[in-house]
Amino acid sequence: MLERIWKLLCSLKLTIWLASVATVLTMGGSIVMIKYPKTFGSIDQMTLSEWFSRFGSTRPALSWWLYLSSFAVVLLGINTFCCFIDWLPKFRARWRKSGEYLIHLGFVLLLTAFVWGSAAGARSEGNRLRVGETLDIGHIRPGYTLRLDAFEPTFGPQGRPDDMRSTLALLREGREVRRQTIHLNHPLMAEGLVVLPYSFDQSADGFRFRTAAGTAELRPGSVLPLPGGGLLRVTRFLPDVVRAGDGGIYPRSENLENPAFELELLHPQRDPWRGWYLLRGGLPAPLAAAGIVLEPIEPIGSYASILTVNRDPGAGLAAIGSVLMGTGVLFALASFYYKRARGDRPDIL
Repeated sequence: MLERIWKLLCSLKLTIWLASVATVLTMGGSIVMIKYPKTFGSIDQMTLSEWFSRFGSTRPALSWWLYLSSFAVVLLGINTFCCFIDWLPKFRARWRKSGEYLIHLGFVLLLTAFVWGSAAGARSEGNRLRVGETLDIGHIRPGYTLRLDAFEPTFGPQGRPDDMRSTLALLREGREVRRQTIHLNHPLMAEGLVVLPYSFDQSADGFRFRTAAGTAELRPGSVLPLPGGGLLRVTRFLPDVVRAGDGGIYPRSENLENPAFELELLHPQRDPWRGWYLLRGGLPAPLAAAGIVLEPIEPIGSYASILTVNRDPGAGLAAIGSVLMGTGVLFALASFYYKRARGDRPDIL
C-alpha cells in the first residue's frame, strides 16, 4: 500500500493532472476576479492568508476556485519534491538529469517560501514619505522605522515617469542598520523586510506670492522681511482647511482645496499678531493694515515617495530557489546540446 502511494506521489500523470486542474481553475477564476473587483481588488495588497480570512471566507461562492487551485498547487509541490527524493538514490546513474531536478528543487523552495510568507508575513501599501520624514513600521516589525533621505523621480522624453530613486535608512530603535538607494526592481532587503517603490506624488507645502518687493515663496519656516524692520513668519501651512463654528481652523484633507497659512506678524511699531490667512478668504485685516501685499500666484510643493513594505520570512528561501532553478536551466541546456553533439538527440529543424 505504501509503495503504491509513493508511486502515485512520484507519478508524471499526477503532475499533469494537478497542473491542468490548477491552470483551468486559475483561468476561470481570473474572469471571476474581473467581474467582482470589490472582492478580489485588494488581493495584491495583503498576504494571501489575510485575504482568505477577510474576504475568501465570507464569500465562499466566489472564492472556492482559489481554495481548490491553491490546494492543487500545494499537491503539485509535494509531487515535485517526491520526484526529487526518488531521484537522489539514483544520482550516479542519472546525474545527467541534474538540471531538471535542480529546477524541481527550486520550484519546491519557491512554493515553500510563498506559503511561509503568506502565512507568517505582512504587507503594508501606500506608505507616503517626504524627504526628511520617518515612518514607523512597528506594525510590520516592532522597533523599526524608515527614514527617507533623498528622492529623485526620473522622466522620459514624453514626460512619463521612468524610475523612482529613494534613498532610505532603516533604523532599529533609532539606530541606523541599513542605508540604500532603491528603485524599480531593486528593493531594500534587510532584517526580514522588503521595501519597494510603488509610486510617488507631489504635494503642496507652500505658495508663491506677488509682494510689494517682487515675488516670494512662503512655506513653513519662511520669514518675509517687511519695511520698517518688521517680519512675517510662516508657522504652518495646510492645503485644505475648514472653519468650524467656534471660529477655529482645522485640517480637512491632503488635497489642495482650501489652503491656509498660519502667520506671525512681528513689527516694532505694532502689537504682535498671530492668526490664519485663508487664501480664498482674502488677506486678514491686521496684515492689510500693516501694508502687506500678498497675492497668490501658484502652489509650490515637493515630491513624496510611496512605498510598499513587506515582511517576508521566506524571502531568503525564495532567493535560493530562484538560483537553483536558474542553475538547473543552464545545466539542462548544456546537457541537451552535449547529447546532441554526440548524436543522442535529433537536430532541431
